[in-house]
Amino acid sequence: MKVKVTKKPKNTLEINIIVPVQKVKESYAEVMKDEVAKADLPGFRKGQAPLNLVEEKLNTSDLYGEVVNKVLQTYYPQALKENKIEPISNPKVEIKEFDLEKDFEFTATVATKPEIKIKEFRKDLKKAFEKKQKEHSEHDHETHLAAAEVIDIILEKTDLEVPEILVEEEIERMLVRLIDQAQVLGMSMEDFLKAQNKTTEQLRDEYKEGSEKSIKAEFALQHLIAEEKIQVTDQELEEAIAAVGDASVQEQMQTPMQKWYIRSVLAKNKLINELMEEAEIDAKTAKKEKK
Repeated sequence: MKVKVTKKPKNTLEINIIVPVQKVKESYAEVMKDEVAKADLPGFRKGQAPLNLVEEKLNTSDLYGEVVNKVLQTYYPQALKENKIEPISNPKVEIKEFDLEKDFEFTATVATKPEIKIKEFRKDLKKAFEKKQKEHSEHDHETHLAAAEVIDIILEKTDLEVPEILVEEEIERMLVRLIDQAQVLGMSMEDFLKAQNKTTEQLRDEYKEGSEKSIKAEFALQHLIAEEKIQVTDQELEEAIAAVGDASVQEQMQTPMQKWYIRSVLAKNKLINELMEEAEIDAKTAKKEKK
């Protein structure tokens, strides 16, 4: 296997992989072995039909598709390991051609973790709280910064390049959610766009800015969580799940993936709350010292 890694803008890598024809044929043989085992042809016991008869019954396009998937699943991870690449996105794969008699060449484009630089932002949080406190001074109720305000101030001080692939993935997720919502309303995507007087391209453009901001925020917050050594205990995690109340939903939240997600949300909330409290204490202390 030959691998060539090319760095692209915005923390993107282009990985060109060439798999020798012999390895492609080995993958083909493995796929056919599985197909023979599943084959139930007249006149033969299940799994005992001759290879050539099984091949004749299979759709060539589907068969080659399985072989391609087999090759990708085998050699893409191997290329990552050998070149010490840790992608943070699914690969965007491009295949030139597939021929059992030729080397198999494909290119996987992936995003890698960007370098994150966050300048001093705590003074800005303090100023924002003081301003908000002054604006609401005539009211008796407590004044606090909103989580969105804290995040916006952090983002103003954050320098990082968001990989384009991640933005595209987020836009696709948003479009899928929109399609689901439209279907619930009994509308097709075309009908929805017509009602909004928009094209798919216009919708994608609208989603792009929001997607870039949310991804940038995720990177920045995770960076600060690690920097501030924010921890979420197992007890805090279980209390958050128990607070849902619905037993069936609680059961769904017990999977490792769901627990990881909930722990991540709790860590971000804890970070933001700590930053808000810190800004409020600093502002109130400074106010007392002036008196």
